[in-house]
Amino acid sequence: MYWQGVVLVSVAALFALMSKGFSQPLAPAEEYIEVVVQEGDTLWQIARRYSGPEVDARKMVDMIRDVNDLSTAVVRPGQVLKVPVL
Repeated sequence: MYWQGVVLVSVAALFALMSKGFSQPLAPAEEYIEVVVQEGDTLWQIARRYSGPEVDARKMVDMIRDVNDLSTAVVRPGQVLKVPVL
């Protein structure tokens, strides 16, 4: 019985930690910059480059996709993206 309690508490703690990153959506940006996609860039790299350490890059990817009406996360060299300034 003891180990079942330990497992239950561990699983609950894990879910609490995992959900922390998804709990608050980012507020809509008021300012944007234009970024030209370079050879080898990915949307993930661009999001991390412009989001800063306190912002979840996954949320930034979603914001960039939304504001640029991207149906996928695929970007091409030369493409101009509006990137939120947070």
